[in-house]
Amino acid sequence: MKQTALLLGILIVCSRLNWADDSTNNKSPAEGKAAPATAGTLDTTPDEMDPTEATIREQLRAYVTVFNKHDAADVAKHWSADGVSIDLETGERTEGRESLQQEFAEFFKQYPQARLSGHADTVRMVRPDVALVEGQVTLVTGEGDPIESSYTALLVKEQDRWLINSSQERDLPQPATSYDALKELEWLVGTWQDDVENASVITTVRWSESRAFLIRSFNVQHDDGDSLSGTQVIGWDPLNKQIRSWTFHSDGSFGEGFASKNDKDWMIKMSHVHGDGRVSSGTQVITRVDDDTLSVQTIGETIDGELVPASDPVTVVRIEDADAAADEVEATDKGESP
Repeated sequence: MKQTALLLGILIVCSRLNWADDSTNNKSPAEGKAAPATAGTLDTTPDEMDPTEATIREQLRAYVTVFNKHDAADVAKHWSADGVSIDLETGERTEGRESLQQEFAEFFKQYPQARLSGHADTVRMVRPDVALVEGQVTLVTGEGDPIESSYTALLVKEQDRWLINSSQERDLPQPATSYDALKELEWLVGTWQDDVENASVITTVRWSESRAFLIRSFNVQHDDGDSLSGTQVIGWDPLNKQIRSWTFHSDGSFGEGFASKNDKDWMIKMSHVHGDGRVSSGTQVITRVDDDTLSVQTIGETIDGELVPASDPVTVVRIEDADAAADEVEATDKGESP
């Protein structure tokens, strides 16, 4: 059976999805301190969303849940009896709920570590009982690189349930340059301040000269006199086809991470080697609230395998725009006072 990102509509995905068992950690973009993640939403909150659309998104979340449990029979129940999945890259078709169930069962047997994540960009009602959903998904099989695809799915209402009647998927195009891969993060360029007590935390993000990397510098001044500074380089890894980051702190510690986008959130799976040799890991969740505000949260931080108690989310606000930040960095590089 062909291993593609979609594989029979497997990547029909929820409105926004985090793996429930993903043990990860997030830190403030400036100070790298832990904060817990909360459930995410699309740009429209459930309370503001049309009830029918909310129901469809909930059904898609349920689909992903049973997929990640590797329950082929339950996955197939989310399809209509005459459902069809089409891979637009190869033209491969699988038709009928029974055929889909058989393919799912074979897939789960072959890839017991397979995990699905992604988001739905739009849900459009064609008729009161027909909806068109478009979005992007990522399939991780435990073998090779994650596979990213875009999809279009047609859902039909049968009795009280929304079922997948058809899905069409294609692989996402790869960015031509590092800048193309990173330009979705261009809104971060500027100077930011964390809204935290007992410390001043300032972060500046700028482009490298060639725009091949984003460079983030931060400085933390605690009220008790302790301080910490560091630099993070964010770039595109064409081998792994992912955005990566490398972080270096003034205390001699360092780390790296891999970033992916889930709806309006950026998830950065990170590992960090401390100056005393301890190793921490987790996932940083960065949510763009608006052009001048972001929220940073942490889920599942561990140090040497021990779970660290969660802390509160951190709000970060812009205090200078991109041009002012660039002028300040240029002045600092020249040894001048900004």
